[in-house]
Amino acid sequence: MDRFDMLTRFVETARLGSFSAAAALLGLPKSSISQAVTNLEKQLGTRLFNRSTRSVSLTSDGETFLPQSIALLSEWDALQSQFITSADSVSGELRIDMPSRFATNILLPILGEFISTYPKITLRVSSVDRKVDLIKEGFDCVIRVGALADSSLVARRLLTYPIYNCVSPDYATKWGVPQSLEDLANHKLIDYSHTLSHKTPEFEFMKGEELQTVEMQSLLSVNSTQAYFAACASGLGIAQIPSVGVESELKEGKLIRVLPEFEAQAMPVNLLHPSTRQMPLRLKVFSEWLVDKLRENKKPC
Repeated sequence: MDRFDMLTRFVETARLGSFSAAAALLGLPKSSISQAVTNLEKQLGTRLFNRSTRSVSLTSDGETFLPQSIALLSEWDALQSQFITSADSVSGELRIDMPSRFATNILLPILGEFISTYPKITLRVSSVDRKVDLIKEGFDCVIRVGALADSSLVARRLLTYPIYNCVSPDYATKWGVPQSLEDLANHKLIDYSHTLSHKTPEFEFMKGEELQTVEMQSLLSVNSTQAYFAACASGLGIAQIPSVGVESELKEGKLIRVLPEFEAQAMPVNLLHPSTRQMPLRLKVFSEWLVDKLRENKKPC
């Protein structure tokens, strides 16, 4: 069996945690997946998986071998595609993770054009509002909103979103509209926290080049962008939301912008991908297409 085939079957098994799931994804018999992994283990002289009746999990050697395998497959994929010149010849599966509201408001409305231009690329779009492990979970790229942590990933800036302070008409009727920072003492903030921590919620705003905060009361914490937006629309408090997520709602009067002179630091949006010597062509054309479309549509960047 070809070594790259064995690596592919190993990587998909590691990502899905199951020989059966990997077989279903690759359209192969389960026996061919398990046999490929067994052969690979024999060649390497080590066990890559702990096996049970229902699932498999990586051993410590498997954990070490997985990112190296993904890098090798990525390099091979890039080498195979470097001489392709026509759009309808670019093929393969492209796995992307992004925030749910970016998918809803930015990507999905324009994605039909990409699919028409590159009909042989299969897209798998994840929008789970959690930090996925790009390498272990087999994503080609991720789109991230906010400041970036130091990492080995390559970042490309896509957008910079202004942040708007918003309330719903129902909230404004019940609690009024704050006119100053001092008024915030009589208002409620919807707390957005990935960890749902007990940290005191803070209203953020820029004063010149410095980020300032005001502690506020909050009756609700959420950890997804969809829930954050829905909570604001339902009148549960003030939310600080990227402009692209609320432009239509503001125009239609479904949300009200408040304290425009006290808004949080604009939020960068970046496309991140692994640092490899050669980028797979399907990822390269997607990245270039997305940047061009955002410029064409004059989204903030």
